[in-house]
Amino acid sequence: MDAAPAIGTVLGESYRLVRPLAQGGCGDVYVARHERLGSEVAVKVLHPSLAGNAQALTRLRQEADIMSALRHPHIVQILDFDVTESGVPFLVMELLAGRPLTEGAISGTPLEPRAALHIIDQIAQALAAAHAHGIVHLDLKPDNVILVPTDGRDDFVKVIDFGISRAIWHDRPGNEPLITGTPEYMAPEQTRGVAAEIDHRSDQFALAALSYRLLTGHEPFAGGEPAVIFHQVVNVTPAPPSHWAPWLGAGVDAVIDRGMSKASVARYPGVAAFAEALAAAIDAVAIDRRRFSREPSQPLPAEPTWPGMSADDSEPPERRAEPDTLQFLRKIRTPGPRRRVAALLVALAAAAFVWFVPASRNVARTAWHRTSAEVLRIAAAIDRTIMVRR
Repeated sequence: MDAAPAIGTVLGESYRLVRPLAQGGCGDVYVARHERLGSEVAVKVLHPSLAGNAQALTRLRQEADIMSALRHPHIVQILDFDVTESGVPFLVMELLAGRPLTEGAISGTPLEPRAALHIIDQIAQALAAAHAHGIVHLDLKPDNVILVPTDGRDDFVKVIDFGISRAIWHDRPGNEPLITGTPEYMAPEQTRGVAAEIDHRSDQFALAALSYRLLTGHEPFAGGEPAVIFHQVVNVTPAPPSHWAPWLGAGVDAVIDRGMSKASVARYPGVAAFAEALAAAIDAVAIDRRRFSREPSQPLPAEPTWPGMSADDSEPPERRAEPDTLQFLRKIRTPGPRRRVAALLVALAAAAFVWFVPASRNVARTAWHRTSAEVLRIAAAIDRTIMVRR
């Protein structure tokens, strides 16, 4: 088989290819419909040119075995593995109706810190679940994080593509290159191909680099050519996040710096510890909760300023008020249109009753005098209170 399968082809007697979805290094991904159930799935088909490649076939089969064992809400679920009539292997996965994190993280624009933290925490949960099974992702990057709309939000995380995970990497054939991954998010030990040092802390480095990207809008390492980026990853300490986003502060800088330590032993014990430390650092700088309380996936707005503003000011002078005044204003309730109309009708009915029923006039006159006296008494009490406060 020299060409990719045509749209409409049925694979494994069950999955009819509907449309192309994405292209990868070793295979293409299609949207397919299950012939009997009618549900849609994603099918990853190995490139036909690699169909006879035992190494590629082994990798895809291992990916299926690994991913099917990782049942976690933040990890894409593998549903089936089979081969076509021509012997080309394919992988069946749940179809994610979302968008890659790449589309949500606009270059040069940081996410609001709590929105970024929400995404980072979900990624950390997915990685921690994989690490608990002895699996390291080794290719965490924005393209491998999918944001799926769920329960009214658009930032539910699904981590995909464990194709070069530690289990596969460890058992790679002897002729496979040692360096595999995406340069901007590879840990130093990974770029050097030091097998003995590659473990779950390599994923932590990638997560810290991804966190840097979300919080600042900039890659920690950027140079275009992989060789330049590899040199930076191994030898260069990137500018602290607060260089690009001053509101983050030294606490966030310290957490990211430790997560991206050149030596894996200097990083946090695990990705969960890293995420917890980052959350605490962001909490520490969020003294004014309104700064970090916006909805997810929105850039941080510019801070408002006004003449004479001090570090402790959160409201312009004309909008500040005494606590007593604010408390009094909170108790005032302006009646709505319906209440005003109802009150007017009641007043008119009372006036008509008094006018047409002579016996009620004396009662109304007496009630009026009593009410007037009570109003005057309350007014006098208010005047005395004001004089005492002055």
